[in-house]
Amino acid sequence: MSTGWFGRLALLCGLLLAGNGLAADAADIRVVDCHVHLWDIGRPEGVAWIATDDKVLNRSFLPEHHEPIAKANGVRAIIVVQAGQSLPDNQWNLDITAHDKTLYRGIVGNLSKAIGTDEFAPLFEKLCREERYVGYRISGRYEPAMTDAFFRDLQITADKGKTLDVLAGAYTLDDISEIARRVPKLKIILDHFGNVQLNGPPLDPEWVGKMRAVAKVPNVFCKVSALYGRVKQQPAPRDITFYKPVLDLVFECFGEDRLVFGSDWPVSETSGDYASVLQLTKAYFDGKGHQVSDKLFHTNAVRFYGIPDVQLLNP
Repeated sequence: MSTGWFGRLALLCGLLLAGNGLAADAADIRVVDCHVHLWDIGRPEGVAWIATDDKVLNRSFLPEHHEPIAKANGVRAIIVVQAGQSLPDNQWNLDITAHDKTLYRGIVGNLSKAIGTDEFAPLFEKLCREERYVGYRISGRYEPAMTDAFFRDLQITADKGKTLDVLAGAYTLDDISEIARRVPKLKIILDHFGNVQLNGPPLDPEWVGKMRAVAKVPNVFCKVSALYGRVKQQPAPRDITFYKPVLDLVFECFGEDRLVFGSDWPVSETSGDYASVLQLTKAYFDGKGHQVSDKLFHTNAVRFYGIPDVQLLNP
C-alpha cells in the first residue's frame, strides 16, 4: 500500500466522520467551566453549609489549589460562583482571582441578602465597576414574598446586562418562571439542573412538569453542573446511564443553545476528581456531535455571561 493512497484514505475517513459531527477530539474544545467555588474557611461568615466534620470540604479551596487542576484538564476560562451568601465575599471573590484575569474570566457573586433592600443598588453599582462581575446568585430567600422592590432590583440587573444564577429551593421553579416572564430581558440560569435530587430513575413527574414549564421561557438557561452532587447516596455513580434521564430531559427542554457546563468543583471532590466530572459530561454530549459539545463547553457560556470569546485568548 502506498503512503499516498493511505493518506487519501485517512483524509476521506476524517471527512466522513466530521460530516457526522463525530470526528473532533474533545481536546480541541476550549472548555469554559461556569461553576467553580473558591473559599477560605477562615473568612468571617465562613461557608455555613459545610459541615464541620466534612473531611473533604471543611478546608480552604483557593486559586493555588484550583489552577493546576484546571490547566491540567484543558480548561481555558472559569466563572467563579460565590460559595456563601456573605455580601463582603462578592468583592473577595473578585480580589482573590485578580492575579489571572485570563483564566478567571467572570465572577458570579451572591446578593441574596441585599436584593429587594436599599442596600442593593449602591452595592451592585460598586461591584459592576469591575467588568468581571458578570452577575450574582440568589440562593437564599430573606423575604417571604417577591416584592416590588425585588423586581425593581432584577430590572436594574437586566438593564446593566448582568446575569442571575438561581439555586432552586429558596425560589421554586414556579417562582423562576414568574421572574423570567416579568423581567424578560434578564438572563437567568438554573444551577444544577434546577437543584433536582437524583435517587435513580424515574424522575419525579411533578418536577419534570415544572422543569418543562420554566424551559418554555426563552430567557432561562440551564447549567449542566453538579452531576455528582445531585445524587443523595454518596459517592455518586460514575456510569453515564444513571444520569441519562435528567440529561435527556434538559437537552429536550432547553436544546443545544441554552445549556452550559459547570463542574461544581470542589464540591465534586466528594465523589471524584475533576477529570472524572469532565469525562462524564463529555461522555453524553460528545455523542451529539462536535458542534453541540462546543456550545455546551464554550459558545453558550460566552454568550450567556458576556465574557470575551475564549477563542480569542492565548492557548
